[in-house]
Amino acid sequence: MTTGETMGWLRAMVGAVLVVSPAAILRLSSREAPSGASVLLLRTIGIRDLVLGAGTVSASRRGSAPDARRWIWAGLASDSLDALAGLGSVRSIGRKESAGAAGAALAFVVGDVLALGRGRKQERLTLASGQ
Repeated sequence: MTTGETMGWLRAMVGAVLVVSPAAILRLSSREAPSGASVLLLRTIGIRDLVLGAGTVSASRRGSAPDARRWIWAGLASDSLDALAGLGSVRSIGRKESAGAAGAALAFVVGDVLALGRGRKQERLTLASGQ
């Protein structure tokens, strides 16, 4: 399994959890009961991650490096913007929640960057071997 496919599976699993149990996830990080709006928001984030993850896995399994790379880049863009939004939310949600949101997104940013780098390395090795 490639790093890209692994990242796709991780993203899809996180997305599925957010779709199925957004209120449970919100209760882990909040002192108050989740609102309907926050549950809906987390569920939509889950849908986005489920789609990005499934697209990455599908492209990786087909052996389509350019398609897999596009899906990983889309995830990287999404995760990077999520991290920035988390950091920019200190005033509205507090330092601890802001750091947690940014940290979760940054973990995926690191994974995305690793997947892109390893994918490029694998492509170079494949080209060099003449396959």
